[in-house]
Amino acid sequence: MATIEFISGIQEEVSEIKLRRGKSSGNVIVVFIFEKVNAMANLSSFSSGGAQYMRLSDEEGDIQVTPRNLEFFYKNDDNLERLVCTFELINDVQRQRLERFMNRYAERNGMGYEDRDQPASETIKQ
Repeated sequence: MATIEFISGIQEEVSEIKLRRGKSSGNVIVVFIFEKVNAMANLSSFSSGGAQYMRLSDEEGDIQVTPRNLEFFYKNDDNLERLVCTFELINDVQRQRLERFMNRYAERNGMGYEDRDQPASETIKQ
């Protein structure tokens, strides 16, 4: 079972995952988009640094990701529209492991790949 957590024991549902190549580094840039963040309901300090990493878990084990950027978008003062979590993969071992996780997560959650015109870009959506 593939799961995503910011806070241990609180599972999240990702709405969209985007992969692209960094222009200067050539590394894979991964963008996870969440329309709802369950951890925010349980931890008021989430948006002020309470989440230091994102944990991706499946039958192979855990992947602990340190986001390079967390962007919060609100409809109004207290109504979160989406959270965008960005991180970078620096080698092929990390990329291959993330791909195996994403395939399991997508299968479990009824998600699929969306073809993109750009060869260095992929999107997974519900």
